[in-house]
Amino acid sequence: MYFIKKLLNPELFQGKYQTKNYFEGWYYKLVTKDEKHSIALIPGIAYDKEGKGHAFIQMIDRLTYRTEYYRFPINAFDFSGNSFDITIGNSNFKQNQLTIDLSKQAYPIEGHLTFNEIESFPKKLLRPGIMGPFSFVPFMECYHGVVTLHQRLSGTLKINQQTIDFTDGYGYIEKDWGRSFPDWWVWLQSNHFSEDKTSLMFSMAKIPWLGNHFTGFLSFLKHQEKLYLFATYTGAKIKRMNYQEGQIDVEITDRNYQLNISGHYDQSGILKAPKNGLMERKIAESISSLIHVTLKDKTGKILFEDDGKNAGLEVVGKPLEDKK
Repeated sequence: MYFIKKLLNPELFQGKYQTKNYFEGWYYKLVTKDEKHSIALIPGIAYDKEGKGHAFIQMIDRLTYRTEYYRFPINAFDFSGNSFDITIGNSNFKQNQLTIDLSKQAYPIEGHLTFNEIESFPKKLLRPGIMGPFSFVPFMECYHGVVTLHQRLSGTLKINQQTIDFTDGYGYIEKDWGRSFPDWWVWLQSNHFSEDKTSLMFSMAKIPWLGNHFTGFLSFLKHQEKLYLFATYTGAKIKRMNYQEGQIDVEITDRNYQLNISGHYDQSGILKAPKNGLMERKIAESISSLIHVTLKDKTGKILFEDDGKNAGLEVVGKPLEDKK
């Protein structure tokens, strides 16, 4: 049954029966081996309240922080009901590869990348994805999924007539779906640390539900084969969250650990985000920020401390005022 299958596999297309006030998008961040070039590609679909829909591919290029929004008719979108396999026009997106063909656009991109050494977000029956039991809660404004914590890249992309070799670079995939992005949120992510296969994500947002709202958050640190998960549903708490003049500082605690994340917001580009299915909201995103991460146990012993580079970072709205 498709409903059960998609619920247990968040990476699959979730919107098979959604044709009004709905969006869904997958976020690919791709970084070259020398870390001099990175790009984010976001394929997706969007339907307004009247049921008028379109498919899209968004792009943000770190070199110039140029962004592009490539729009397609809704019939250019296709998907597999059995696996993560999304097609938009002549482009195809999967968990283990992507093919992009925007060669006839004003800002052309084309090429093929394959992914290996893939580490997916670990699943459990009551935690099919990063949202844990909230995955099963209906009427949420927005759902979030982490597809891969990291993957090794192979292949090239031709971006505006410049061929970029991504071989032995690093990638990351996540996704969102629902009606709208929250009124405010903070999101950061990096999987470029001094030790390979280390990955971190933190997201906090105002979450409306059934006429009320609450502040919820999700975070994980994957290091040396161990996943440290911090979230509203695990009982973890945000002890401190400051954002001022491009500097962010977060402290999260649970019964066993303390996770501190600090970062500096770098240059950004403007992307489109959904509001009631319409891709009309404009947000700023950096994909070149720097973060510092420290994990301690309850005795204060440092279990992990390192700097994360090429970090994705968004601070949208006024989270601090709302949290107070």
